[in-house]
Amino acid sequence: MKILYLLFAFLFLAFLSEPGSASHKCHDAKGMCSLTECTSGTNLGQKDCAKNLRCCKRIKGK
Repeated sequence: MKILYLLFAFLFLAFLSEPGSASHKCHDAKGMCSLTECTSGTNLGQKDCAKNLRCCKRIKGK
C-alpha cells in the first residue's frame, strides 16, 4: 500500500507544471512568465501568460 502513495506523489509531481511552462509564445520569444514587474527593457507584454503574469525577456547569464 505504501507504494501507491509514492506512485501518486510521483505522478502528481510529474504532471505538475511550474507557472508559465505552458506559454509557448513567451518561451519562443526567449522570455518567461513573471508575477513581478519586468526590469527595464525586458517587458514583452502578456503574450500567452496567465491573466496576472507578464512575459519578461530573459537576461543573459541568468
